[in-house]
Amino acid sequence: MTTLLATDCPDADHFIRVAQSAALEAGRYVSSHFKGPITVDYKARSSDVVTEHDRRAEQMIRKAILAAAPASQIWGEEYGGGGEGEVVWYVDPIDGTSNFAGGLPYYCVSIGVAWRGRLLGGVIYDPERDEMFVGSAEGLRLNNRAAGSRGQPRDSDSVCLTNLPHEGMDDRLGLEALGDLLVRFRAVRRLGSSALALAYVATGRADVCCELTTKPWDHAAGAALVLAGGGGFAGLDSGGRESGDMGAVAHYVAYGAGFGFSGSVLNAILNKAPGVRSDVQ
Repeated sequence: MTTLLATDCPDADHFIRVAQSAALEAGRYVSSHFKGPITVDYKARSSDVVTEHDRRAEQMIRKAILAAAPASQIWGEEYGGGGEGEVVWYVDPIDGTSNFAGGLPYYCVSIGVAWRGRLLGGVIYDPERDEMFVGSAEGLRLNNRAAGSRGQPRDSDSVCLTNLPHEGMDDRLGLEALGDLLVRFRAVRRLGSSALALAYVATGRADVCCELTTKPWDHAAGAALVLAGGGGFAGLDSGGRESGDMGAVAHYVAYGAGFGFSGSVLNAILNKAPGVRSDVQ
């Protein structure tokens, strides 16, 4: 169930550099407005908020991408999808908007890149810590230094990051899943940014993370980081089928190298996700 990063794209380095530059520009813009007066709007759920800075940052990223790679498709959280071309960009201009709007310094800019239907790489930039996570088939780097994941073999020795339960999901499923995690893992943290959780698993700051309701801009870049760092990514579509297409993934578990996923309670939790069959291993 582990996706592999594409290795045969002739423009891979160019695309990754574009993502880095766009993430840095947007991150600096967003950080300049952090802790300032911020107007919050609401999407479909009361927990799903958006600010003017989400929209402005995504516009900046889209402009930068299309200037450097005009034959692109872009799928962003604020403005949806569009465009034509073999390269697809998954953009979350502020992952962790609730934290950002509330003055909690735990948010990031996330840009994932796919080529011909295969994940190519990803960039996550944390402007408050000035940390740039970059992953591709060439490996994982954090602020231009080589990095990698690590995972404990047992749940009881591991730190798990998740945002479960989500508003809008089945209450019983969400609370049962969170209860299972709290009982089985050494520590469970709900930090409010799926992208940063994936970056932390990729660099060995946590052992594993999971989400049962997710969009491609939430996980594409982070999945690339985890894979580049030597970890694993188990992604399922809404019908419970294994998928390496980041646009189709609806539920996932990402884990560091050495984590015992097959024996983890997370394997059972993933199987219980809406629409997921019961025999996924």
